[in-house]
Amino acid sequence: MSPAEAKGVIVIFGIIILIIVLMFGADWFFSQKSQNLVISSPKMLDSLTVSLDNRKPNYGNQSNYGQKYEKFESNKKAYKNFNFDPNSASVEQFESLGLPKFMAERIEKYRSKGGKFRKKEDFAKIYGLLPDTYERLEPYITLPSVDDESLRTPQAEATNVESVVAISSPDENKPIENKIASTKTYGKQPVRFDLNTGDTTDFMKIRGIGSGYAKRIIKYRDMLGGFVSTEQIRETYGLSPETVDELLKYGFVKNGVKKLKINQISLADFRHPYLKYYQTKAIIAYRDQHGLFKNAEDLKQIKLLDEATIMKILPYIEF
Repeated sequence: MSPAEAKGVIVIFGIIILIIVLMFGADWFFSQKSQNLVISSPKMLDSLTVSLDNRKPNYGNQSNYGQKYEKFESNKKAYKNFNFDPNSASVEQFESLGLPKFMAERIEKYRSKGGKFRKKEDFAKIYGLLPDTYERLEPYITLPSVDDESLRTPQAEATNVESVVAISSPDENKPIENKIASTKTYGKQPVRFDLNTGDTTDFMKIRGIGSGYAKRIIKYRDMLGGFVSTEQIRETYGLSPETVDELLKYGFVKNGVKKLKINQISLADFRHPYLKYYQTKAIIAYRDQHGLFKNAEDLKQIKLLDEATIMKILPYIEF
């Protein structure tokens, strides 16, 4: 490198350092200035409202706002589940269902402008409604779903007029199981079924399980490779103990599970909910160093696997 080239390199590095300093300096300078917030659209206002309502300021015990937020958090846990029509439910009823007040008022505003919910899935499109909240409320929405529509045929409509009337004019004081019992045409009457072969329609017959929870159960079942015990249903994220108890009245386990060939499987394909990545990596490494596994006793030699984990994974392993 010639002296001129060396000077050029130094100059370039100097310019780069100067730019970095100016960038950080500008960020600090403008952050010290108060700025006016310009709300350019209703969607931006809704987004800001959601952010502010979900934010918990640390104002201490002497702050009225902080006390109100604490009160809202405690009341939110005391929600109730009951049948409701989102086209007619009041703000107070939405709050009783566990929705914050701003969300309930947003729904009422949507309806006042001519908005209407025709399917259960329409309610999920309300801006800011969390997926978990919708999955909890879905079984109690007295509107047809896309899945229900697929079960309706002209013959069913002609021969089950009374059932259709019962669905179109729900009574909030009537237990939901009575409504389900009166709509046999739609396949809603619970029947006993194998948890390892049941599809979404089987799970959705159970009170408290909508399409979201049904898909979640099946997804977890596929990740496991099948259920060995009915109690494994309780491991599905989001399912309440009451819903599981209702499901276990009709669900049983009969068919076998899909097993992993531990002596043949590669690290890339070795995935199971009961095992962390570092544990699967340790299993493959032990196999490569000590040879093929013969039985469960060989797995106990791996220090990263405790006995409880081995017992849980054992039904899913084939030596």
